[in-house]
Amino acid sequence: MIKFDGKPDYRLFFMENPVRLVLETERSGFALPEDFAERKAGLIEQLRFGSVTRERSRLVASLAGPAEIIEKSLEADPATGRYTLSLKLAAIPAATFSERVRQQEALLGSSGGTVVKGGRVGAPPKREGYFTIVIDPGHGGIDGGSKGRKIGLVEKEVTLGVGKKLGPLLEKAGPFHIVYTREEDVFVSLRERQAVAERANGDLMISIHADSLRQKFVRGATVYTLADKATDALAQQVADSENLADVVAGLAAPEESDAVTDILADLTLRETTRFSHAFAAMLVRRLRDRVELINNPHRAASFAVLKNAEVPSVLLELGYLSNADDEKLMGEEKWQQQAAEVVVEAVREFFATRIGRSDVKGG
Repeated sequence: MIKFDGKPDYRLFFMENPVRLVLETERSGFALPEDFAERKAGLIEQLRFGSVTRERSRLVASLAGPAEIIEKSLEADPATGRYTLSLKLAAIPAATFSERVRQQEALLGSSGGTVVKGGRVGAPPKREGYFTIVIDPGHGGIDGGSKGRKIGLVEKEVTLGVGKKLGPLLEKAGPFHIVYTREEDVFVSLRERQAVAERANGDLMISIHADSLRQKFVRGATVYTLADKATDALAQQVADSENLADVVAGLAAPEESDAVTDILADLTLRETTRFSHAFAAMLVRRLRDRVELINNPHRAASFAVLKNAEVPSVLLELGYLSNADDEKLMGEEKWQQQAAEVVVEAVREFFATRIGRSDVKGG
């Protein structure tokens, strides 16, 4: 049962690969107890909820298997004016479920036709004489990302906090024009994050994250670049987790393709790979004396958000929320400010030879 303060304008639809039930509301959010997402019942294995745009919110229920709604009711409490939506699910054969999803998509489009993946996050024209830095605070809205085990720190809040500190520092440090993929707690799809960088004619994209790992002892910052194959199992684990961001928000699962190989071949011609690796090396060097680093801090994997053939890009894992020590540090304003300052130093170094040492303030 889900309660609303007024009569909700809502949609319900199923998705597959993986199997999910999505409830989307217009112009209303979910005011649910903190433990709501931890509740499991019947076919429901996991619940996530939050905003997907300023006007829409979603609740996404991951299901144990194909299902259908066999009972649905929306009842008003005359005393309070609140409405309660009740649903009852039952398992159905996979073939039946798949056919119903196809029929649904024919009417509504993929993902229920309710999340616009392009055009929502704009990017202003490139400013002449400036280098455009795209800051990409990971996750947001319904996609909270990882959550710390000790104090409950949420990844989307850490990444936005560091990103909003980084932008003003960069603007003061040199001829840098800042574009954000998000500046508030809203969901932005992986494809849209790439599109923001492309529309802005970005000179560098920094995607900020704070993931969780199965190995709780692992801690420290890591800098990732794009690769067809992961450098190691840990890099693959992080990439697999981050690439599920759209699925968490109730979007269609990304299609498997050989695009990474094609992109890397194209990148080699444009030297974008070389620029990405050069910046990653500078960032690791700057981080080494100021921020705890993982062993082998420059790693690579097939990160969807880095699949941009035009813009040098790195994914910075500030640390891992699965580690109590990392979680404690990342929750501190002072640490976030220091991490942002280190990134600024690396950016200044990266562009110094292209703009002249005298043009980089403080360099």
